[in-house]
Amino acid sequence: MGLGMDAVAAHDEELTAYALAKLTAIDGLVMLGPTDTVERGSALSFNLAGVHPHDVMQVLDSRGVAIRGGHHCARPLHKRLGHQSSTRASSYLYTTTAEIDALADALVFTRNYFAPKF
Repeated sequence: MGLGMDAVAAHDEELTAYALAKLTAIDGLVMLGPTDTVERGSALSFNLAGVHPHDVMQVLDSRGVAIRGGHHCARPLHKRLGHQSSTRASSYLYTTTAEIDALADALVFTRNYFAPKF
């Protein structure tokens, strides 16, 4: 039994909405781009206030969460948005809400480790 493209699109939008809700609720997290699913894909770029994206990437990796940190071939956009670089999480067909929860928990841990004022 295969997934039709409508089912794939619906899963992508549902998971993106779930991730946006979880991540935008984190104090100190700055989402880059729209915070709703309208005209937004599942790649979510963000920063944690006061924490370099490479540090975020390293701490999340140590907690079993794979994300990317850097320019993502979009350095001019980062400059325009006023960010040196960013952290990016992406989902796919096999991504679950439990994995989004693990991402959010690891981000809170990282924020508290580097910037415990929150």
